[in-house]
Amino acid sequence: MPRELHILLVNPWITDFAAYDLWAKPLGLLQLGALLREGGCRVSFLDCLNRHDPDTTLHPEVLPGVDRHYGTGRYPRMPLPKPKAYGDFSRYYYRYGIHPQSLRGLVPSLPNPDLIWVTSMMTHWYPGVQQTIAELRALLPEVPIWLGGIYARLCPEHARQHSGADRIVTASPARLPALVNGATGFTFGNLHQWQSYEAHPPPALDLIPGFQYAPILASLGCPYRCPYCASHVLAPAREQRTAAAIYDEFVHWHQNHGIVDFAFYDDALLLNAESTLRPALERICREGLRVRFHTPNALHIRALTPEWCALLKESGFTTLRLGLETTQPHHQKEWGGKVESEMFAKAMANLKASGFASTQIGVYLLCGLPGQSPGEVEDSIAVVREAGGQPYLAEYSPLPGTSMWSQVRSTCVYDIAAEPLYHNNSFFACRRPDFTYEDLVRLKELARQARRRASPSMT
Repeated sequence: MPRELHILLVNPWITDFAAYDLWAKPLGLLQLGALLREGGCRVSFLDCLNRHDPDTTLHPEVLPGVDRHYGTGRYPRMPLPKPKAYGDFSRYYYRYGIHPQSLRGLVPSLPNPDLIWVTSMMTHWYPGVQQTIAELRALLPEVPIWLGGIYARLCPEHARQHSGADRIVTASPARLPALVNGATGFTFGNLHQWQSYEAHPPPALDLIPGFQYAPILASLGCPYRCPYCASHVLAPAREQRTAAAIYDEFVHWHQNHGIVDFAFYDDALLLNAESTLRPALERICREGLRVRFHTPNALHIRALTPEWCALLKESGFTTLRLGLETTQPHHQKEWGGKVESEMFAKAMANLKASGFASTQIGVYLLCGLPGQSPGEVEDSIAVVREAGGQPYLAEYSPLPGTSMWSQVRSTCVYDIAAEPLYHNNSFFACRRPDFTYEDLVRLKELARQARRRASPSMT
């Protein structure tokens, strides 16, 4: 048994036509990092998406990153040849993150690891995972590389064949200590913490040099089973943290690290949160903490009562995203039954009455789903604009494990089952004669124009 187990955690490059740091940190990987440390492991972290790597900007081929509001910003990026799957698709393709020379300089400066754990996010970002693993393999040829994360969970066979990793990990956190023990002989001293989400320590954000914001999870999972969404595959059980645990995490990052901006990663933040999130926010108000909250994953509109809206405003919520999806009643029912247009109108009125400005309220609208027409999306944009919200289009991305997957797979002209690159919402593989790629581009511009009219400084 090794006297001390050292695990290197790696956040890989992104490869895509577009990518933006909208409070994007590898929270799952950093939660594992905290559990590893509590269990007696030595942990290092390599962030290939570090926006502020000083050596990356020295390379003339790199387009530099840009800092924006509240810790968000553009990643540095380098042009890459497009994968063959994208054919003559007329957009530039990039690798986002640090320069390869920076990675090659950083890895030797770290203690030699016993294991390398690489995470993954979007399924169509797998070329960035491949490139990251190839670099690690060249630098540390004797060290086993394990791959987990969303791509590994949703496309495990593809990952086994194409990622270059030694093991594809799809197990829950509760099973990871046994896997590590079987591979290394190491026994963790905190097995109880791995068994329950509520027992997890705060994520190891301190591994990120100079981090500017803190991602927060007040709950796991979602009670809804929307046909286009893979949330129930990635987090099958609905689990919620206590009010005390949520509040203590806010205070820890705010007082010990000076963090002001917090981004909730929850899929269902306000649902059934009367005894969890609500008391934590009320205590923040009583204690007078000066913080800002952001909700990039969208809030359920049905939860936005006058009381909740007032509390969100008072406690410091600054950037809101709402999940309207569509204003067509039959699709509202088919796509999860979460919202009705009347609910949206009331929620907007409640938010405005609580003091939120239009520029703070973004509204997500689904675009390009099977059976959806361009006119439906256009009508929804108009409803959001008239209500005083900012419309943002969420272009449809076909994902394995969703109930809509089999329907789309049988009709899509691209082989979405064999090639995850076709899951890319920018490429829009599910285009069809009655909803073309040109329709998508026109609707995205229509949404941008609506946002500009409300706030000329927005893009």
